[in-house]
Amino acid sequence: MRFRFAVPLVVLALVGLTGCVGAQQVRPDNPRGAGGLVPSVDDKDAGLVGVAPNFDVKAYRVVAVAPFTVSESEIKDEGDRRFADKMTGYLHTQLVRRLTESGLFTRVVNLGAAEMPKDAGHILRLDGEITRLGRGSQVARYFAGAYGAGATRAQIETRFVDVPTGRIVMVTADRRKASVGWFGGDDDAHLEESFDDAARDLTKFLTRLSRGESPAK
Repeated sequence: MRFRFAVPLVVLALVGLTGCVGAQQVRPDNPRGAGGLVPSVDDKDAGLVGVAPNFDVKAYRVVAVAPFTVSESEIKDEGDRRFADKMTGYLHTQLVRRLTESGLFTRVVNLGAAEMPKDAGHILRLDGEITRLGRGSQVARYFAGAYGAGATRAQIETRFVDVPTGRIVMVTADRRKASVGWFGGDDDAHLEESFDDAARDLTKFLTRLSRGESPAK
């Protein structure tokens, strides 16, 4: 009997000593979609996706990343708004960085700092919204984080737009939760990890699409 109870305690102790073990990807909650597309196809990297027929990411040499917004339902007061601004800024930075490092595009434009380029041929614009943003409870994570208590939560929904026509060519929805870290892990660190992972995995999905692969579990 003592052995059964000791195992979870050992796991929690090891987690406390080693720090964060990573944000988990979970199924998105009621993604909205846009432009007639709904993210409903499972993908091992991007979460849920919806891709327009004949969309070819290789046709675009320029991608422009617009600043994301946070759903008003996630903002209760001015403190929430400041926190939302911080998190969207972090996500924006990671998306620009990951897309630049991927080499998929000859140019990655940060629309938070520059205007949309003119006469650049086919441009793909990345818009998006954080539709879930929860800080959870660090105290609950500290005492029972290994069981999911007090988890932070973030859901990122994206729209890829063909700039010349305004047509939405792809939508995605990715949800992340994190509950285990050093002394429970602070909210900012858990959410930043979630956003960094989401930016990395969205870029991986685009890379796979460029090789002619389809969404896959």
